[in-house]
Amino acid sequence: MFSLKVQSLLLALSATSFASPDCKISPADSAWPSYDEWGALNHSIGGVLIKTAPVASSCYSGNPFGSPQNCTDVQSKWSYAAFHASVPESIDFPIYTNNSCVPDGATGYTEGKGCSIGGLPQYIVNATTEHHIAMAMRWASQRNIRIVVKGTGHDLSGRSTGAFALSIWTHNLKHIKHDNAWLLPGRNETADVLFCGSGNNWGNVYTAAHRFNRSAVGGEDSTVGLGGLIQNGGHGYLSSHYGLASDQVYQATVVTTDGRILVANSVQNQDLFWAIRGGGGGQYGVVTEFVLKTHPVPENVVKGSLVFYATEDSGKSVNASWSALTEVVSLIPDLMDDGLLGNFTAYTKTNSLALGFSEAPPGVSAVIGLIGYNKTTDHMNNIVSNLANRINTIGSARYLNISVEQATTQSYWSFVYPDASLSHTAGAVSLMTSRLMGRRELSDIPREQLTTYLKEALQAEDEETGTMLLFGLQGGRGTASVPEDMRGSVLPAWRSAYAHVFTLGASVNATGDPSESLRAGADWYEAVKEPLWAKWAPDTGSYMNEGNPFCSAWKKDFYGENYDKLLSIKRKYDPSESLFVWTGVGSDFWNYDLQTGLLCRVAPGTVEEPL
Repeated sequence: MFSLKVQSLLLALSATSFASPDCKISPADSAWPSYDEWGALNHSIGGVLIKTAPVASSCYSGNPFGSPQNCTDVQSKWSYAAFHASVPESIDFPIYTNNSCVPDGATGYTEGKGCSIGGLPQYIVNATTEHHIAMAMRWASQRNIRIVVKGTGHDLSGRSTGAFALSIWTHNLKHIKHDNAWLLPGRNETADVLFCGSGNNWGNVYTAAHRFNRSAVGGEDSTVGLGGLIQNGGHGYLSSHYGLASDQVYQATVVTTDGRILVANSVQNQDLFWAIRGGGGGQYGVVTEFVLKTHPVPENVVKGSLVFYATEDSGKSVNASWSALTEVVSLIPDLMDDGLLGNFTAYTKTNSLALGFSEAPPGVSAVIGLIGYNKTTDHMNNIVSNLANRINTIGSARYLNISVEQATTQSYWSFVYPDASLSHTAGAVSLMTSRLMGRRELSDIPREQLTTYLKEALQAEDEETGTMLLFGLQGGRGTASVPEDMRGSVLPAWRSAYAHVFTLGASVNATGDPSESLRAGADWYEAVKEPLWAKWAPDTGSYMNEGNPFCSAWKKDFYGENYDKLLSIKRKYDPSESLFVWTGVGSDFWNYDLQTGLLCRVAPGTVEEPL
């Protein structure tokens, strides 16, 4: 079980409530603004305040919140990220809203629970100007009201929502402007840039960049928003060549909780500029605009792949499959140094059915997907063929089935073309754990030890279900070669990492009480997966957008040596501590109870003061 300190990080995923009055206020408090006061705020910001009305209300008797969307449409769209991005209050993974109002048939629906605002924000600012945000945040922070920030709600750790909060919805900050000779702040040098409102998703940005025959470093899913991806680092298709999304920012406009509108770059508000480039989204203020570096468009994209799995349920065949996985994983740094990127994904047990098998093969199954820019199909075919030959030396055709696909080529634009239908994973349960891996963890390690680690990484709470382990080839020379002045506060381990590795495995009860289900899943990861990372890669860390928000070592894993500096910047720009996100900087001084919705300071002595 967790220590008291870690339990506080878990934000009271229990029924415990605090008697301390030092909490962000709720509608049960006498200090909560009256209807007229909310109306006055709405008038002051041009009528853009929305009182939360859960969209799935139409699926409940009497439509208690008057949702304008009929239930059939809500149900059919519930699994699409683009749908949740278009709804003011909604996020992709409603377990983090306490499953407060989900439609019948959706993950997390419980008959008889009913529809309530619950873990959703109370009011939403549908911002179209920085003035709207500044006025609303100053008003809320003066009244001790929690503030959350939502761009698209495509958030694996529930940071875009919160009970009894005022939500700043940046959805409509969608301007994009191109400048091919923008004068860099404080330098006699120009750059080709895009001015992008933070409400854009990456599909919008890629479309705009394409019009000017340029490319941008962003997310692989076109429905993902700029704000959360950039401020937490952000990897994508061009990261192994040019670095992270946060490494591309020349300037940002940030609205603070006390109502200031600040331009942050290398010559003004430099500490804030450093913090918002990788130090965590929704923590220091609301970013309304990014000025992003652009790059030349690759001439072409070449893709190649292979699949391998054990042919029979025998010790030799099963062992051959694990040895093959070990071999290809150890080659990741060399492949990336050759200019390649892509994903290596391993599956066990019934998870292997994702590959289209009629029944799960024994051992481990793997898909190797490689991508190269400005390369030929012959070059890619040779690489994949050599990989297949390496695997064949480990297990003959009797023990391993190896399937190789011939390389294909396409334009870069057709490769990244924004297609919202690709993001069909919303409305589910999200809880995972991850690690950054460098050459030391992947190649410079005895093969037997690497095999042992891979088997531990693919452990699952339900052994028959199995799980998956993904190696995303998103680091390498690209992240390592970013100039010092462009690096910001992102976890330093990215500079030596080749692969971002994540795995699942916890059996989260989607229909149970969300706080109890999350705690049980977090307990299992803490007992099984986090100790593995501590052995395998003790000096690296985790990508916070795809990490375990309940890991006991979250400060070290997500922020590393930058944590204390980030905490001082957080206190400077958010002195009222109005902005709170799970595993955010300073979050261990607060306790968020999913069941009651209260956000309260933890009792003195419960957490250790930062050094």
